[in-house]
Amino acid sequence: MQPYINQDAIYAERDMDHFHKKCKKHLYQFIQVELNDGSIYQGILHSYDRDKMFILMPKMDHSHMQTHTQDESSESRQFFPFGPFGLFGFPFFGIRRFGPFFPFFI
Repeated sequence: MQPYINQDAIYAERDMDHFHKKCKKHLYQFIQVELNDGSIYQGILHSYDRDKMFILMPKMDHSHMQTHTQDESSESRQFFPFGPFGLFGFPFFGIRRFGPFFPFFI
């Protein structure tokens, strides 16, 4: 009798490795992220860990997303002339694809 091999776990591990390699390649670059629900976000890839990536984006109306700030006083901080920014976390399992953002065609 052969031992049971969880194929989903193998595919998930392979996908995590792929995401980590892409994050390392595009760290501190302006990227675009497409989520599984079809929503698209642009920002600077700030950091990543085992389970998610963190993107620095303007705080417009991302009320449904959790922000990761140092303390509550930084919520009202303005970065003249660009406005307030926030660090947003995106779990890898919710990302359909991401890569460098090119707002123009060459």
